[in-house]
Amino acid sequence: MKPPRVLDSSAMVDLFGGHTELGKMLTEALNGELHLLLPTAALADAEDRLGAGTVGWEPVLLTPGVTSLPLTEHAAIEVGQLPGELAARHAVHEASALNAIIVTRKPGAYEGQRTSLLVV
Repeated sequence: MKPPRVLDSSAMVDLFGGHTELGKMLTEALNGELHLLLPTAALADAEDRLGAGTVGWEPVLLTPGVTSLPLTEHAAIEVGQLPGELAARHAVHEASALNAIIVTRKPGAYEGQRTSLLVV
């Protein structure tokens, strides 16, 4: 199986916009070929831009192979020490903890961070 992928808020927004490669990743997750991880800080940021509501998110969140990652107290303390926007910092923390790759449409959000990116 491929390393897990952490979708950042830009990737989540473009997933809803019908981005082909992101749609393929969701299908791979459904088929058990890939694990997609959604940090909740990035999910909140994406929802702010999308306004999809619970009904819009349920098909994604209920897909086998997709897991949301809450910002726990311990993670919040670590994330609070990183530079950049909260959603990107949460993605970096989770990717680091899980040896995952961050999927993004905005690589500039990760300047100065030590993380693996997949720009789609």
